[in-house]
Formats: sequence, structure tokens, C-alpha cells
Amino acid sequence: MSNFFDLDAPIWAWLSELADIMLISIYWWICSLPLITIGASTTSLFYVLGKKVRKESVYITRDYFKSFKDNFKQSIPISIILIIACISSTLYGFMGVDSLLNGNVTGLMKVIIPLAIVFIFETIHISLYVCAVFSRFNMKTYTIFTTSFVLVHRHFLTTIIHTVLLCIGVILFLRAPFLIIIMPGAIVGVMSFFIQPIFTRYIEQQESEENLSQE
Repeated sequence: MSNFFDLDAPIWAWLSELADIMLISIYWWICSLPLITIGASTTSLFYVLGKKVRKESVYITRDYFKSFKDNFKQSIPISIILIIACISSTLYGFMGVDSLLNGNVTGLMKVIIPLAIVFIFETIHISLYVCAVFSRFNMKTYTIFTTSFVLVHRHFLTTIIHTVLLCIGVILFLRAPFLIIIMPGAIVGVMSFFIQPIFTRYIEQQESEENLSQE
């Protein structure tokens, strides 16, 4: 019983992590409310949780809002592009669902429905990678998008894992809506666990190539 009250006990470490996830999720919800700031907000989420995955020193509030402030200006056009893409993919999705429910899968709809599925898939995962890449690298907006597109398809297994995580998140939310308070941090935290090793590999590869070119 005494081990339970020991501050070094695993239970307290888990509770501390849960508190961090809850706090950063609240920050994400608040900072995403204007919608136009969702790019900066999600980038900050990836920034903080990426540092956690890499076992770097993290100060949740300070690091979150530092990233938000530093990336705010460049994030505005990124947010606009992502919002337009998400609205478009959502409309295509509704069109496809409506056709399926009404049994109207004929003619042009046979083409539109598969395209809608692909468009929605690409929009979701490119958006996630855009924010993840933006949180770790200093790049021009065009390069962030092209890099994200390549990563989505080059590391397709990781992309599929992200799809499964998102589906699990939706199912959990439908069953227990109160989980919305930790969902953003929890999902991005797990995603970062798979994304950060990819980034580290590319960084090490680039450093190795630069060292060889200097020899």
C-alpha cells in the first residue's frame, strides 16, 4: 500500500501523462475555435507531443504557445487551404452517402463515390502530415505540402495505422462523448509515436549526406 503513495510509483507517472494530455487537448480546442487558427493549433499539438515522444524536456503550456506564436503567420494560408480541402471532401462524402442510402449508385456516381473516398482519405492524412512536418521543420508552405504528400504514400503502413487510430477515436467518442476532452492529445500522441522515428531517420540521413559531402 505504501508503494501507491510513493511519488515515484508508476501510477503517478501515468496520471501525470494523462493530465498533460488533457491540458494540451483543452488548449487545442480553445485555440482551434476561430477555425482559421486550426493549423497553428494542431502544429503546436504535434510539436509538444513530438518532444514527449523524443523524450526531450517539455513544458506543456510554454512550449504549446511558443509553437503557436512562432508558426502563427505561416499557418494562416495553410489553415485556409486545409479548411477548403476539408469542406470539399465533406461535401463529396455527403454526396456519396446520400447516393448509397437512396440506392442511386448509377452513371456518374459510380465514379464520384470512389473518387470521394480517395479525396477524403488524402485530405485527412495530408492535413495531419502537414501539421506534423510544420512542427518539426522550417520549410516553405509549398514544400510542406509536397513533403507531406510524399510521406503519406511512402510510409503507407504508418498512414494506415493513422486511419485505424482515427476510426477508433470516432468509435470511442460515439460511445463515450466525454472522451472528447482528451481525444486530440491522445490521438496525436500515438500518431507522433509512429511519425517521429520517420523524421529522425530523414534528419540522420541528411546529416550523413552533408558530412560525406564535406569530406
